[in-house]
Amino acid sequence: MKKLWITYRSFIYSNCTVPAIPQSSTYYWKNHLFATTVVFLIPLSIIVLVPGIYMAYKFSLTGMLLSDFITLGSILAVAFMPGISVFARKIIFNGALYSTSVVMLHYLGSTGPGLLYLFAITVFVLVSLDQRYGYLTLLLNTLICIYFGIALHYGFASSILEKEYPLDSWIAVSSNLVFLSGTAVFLIPKLFNGLQSAFEKQEHLKNKLEDSVENLNAKNKELERFAYTVSHDLKEPLRMVRSFMELLKNKYGKQLDDKAHTYIHHAVDGAKRMGDNIDDLLQYSRIGRKYTTIEKTDLNRLVDGILKNLTADIKKTQAQISIGDLPTMHLVPVSIKILFQNLLTNALKYQSDGQRPVITVEAKEKDTCWQFEVSDNGIGIEPRYHDQVFAVFKRLHTRDKFTGNGMGLAISKKIVEQHGGNIWIESNQEQGSTFTFTIGKHHIVKKNNDSV
Repeated sequence: MKKLWITYRSFIYSNCTVPAIPQSSTYYWKNHLFATTVVFLIPLSIIVLVPGIYMAYKFSLTGMLLSDFITLGSILAVAFMPGISVFARKIIFNGALYSTSVVMLHYLGSTGPGLLYLFAITVFVLVSLDQRYGYLTLLLNTLICIYFGIALHYGFASSILEKEYPLDSWIAVSSNLVFLSGTAVFLIPKLFNGLQSAFEKQEHLKNKLEDSVENLNAKNKELERFAYTVSHDLKEPLRMVRSFMELLKNKYGKQLDDKAHTYIHHAVDGAKRMGDNIDDLLQYSRIGRKYTTIEKTDLNRLVDGILKNLTADIKKTQAQISIGDLPTMHLVPVSIKILFQNLLTNALKYQSDGQRPVITVEAKEKDTCWQFEVSDNGIGIEPRYHDQVFAVFKRLHTRDKFTGNGMGLAISKKIVEQHGGNIWIESNQEQGSTFTFTIGKHHIVKKNNDSV
């Protein structure tokens, strides 16, 4: 039954709407309102037709019986007959309703919905056609009211109408109909004009936003290409600096004093740190550009592999690491491996002297995502720095105390965002840290189609 209703509805919509009209136009909604009316009016008309036939037969109202069949036939033609334009279907539909209204007024007087139909047709014409057709319905309503007024005056109106409406009563009732029709003709188009203006403004803002997003994406690609190119160009002179400093030390080391050796050490160390910064910058630029292949990944195996790589640090610090049951997800495994490795390395590194690291990794299933937590008992981070730690090259400690260049958490944040998630920290100084991040169950990995 459901399939039959969908087929019936789709067929009428295909006949009574124009697919080429965009949704941002009021004509689109006018056509769909017309089609919806036809869809529901057909079964309602069939239901109403049965008592209508009975009444017409009982009171020998042959004209009303004929009118009901003509109206139903017209509506069926509007709904199902091929080769008729949408505009013509609207004219036939409203014309059939007009003829029914006039017949009802003639045969039933106020006991039928004739006057109500006349006003309803005015409203329906205004919401399905242009305002100029509303003026036409106002004129037709006025002429119909005048016709029945003349019929009452000269005595050729139906007996029911003459019994219910003396001429003065008819003038009072019909003038109200004309007044309401005129009010509708002037007010309803203003509503649609306002809606059209709102649609146009919305479309303009949408296009403007799309242009802004496109420009922003272009700028981001340009910045990533710049970072990638500059990183490659900088590494070569840095290698030369280190090589010549080492040659200078090896060849002339015996002729140099301690101060000169100190200078050489600082130059080599600075070149090495700059090279490390460039490598991290390259890795940062590759997230979402080079690392985009999605694979079904068992995170338990992935984290086990990371722990094997960190075996030396784990043994050195005698760390206690607890890994919960992690899910299998569709991810970019290269990026996720970097993410967990950064967080676990930080948990091992940022510890007080002589303290044994205690680290836990857990996963919690939510409605739309998995939430991961990496907790430690390290030195912690003051709340005022919680947002800053995810910035590029942001360090909270000197290199003498903790090694690193401040890129690990920035890279981690970009990886999480690549997978449509969020990352945040809960921590206080000397009370350990918990890094929490989410990954959607049905996420779309963000890619940067940069060809560099």
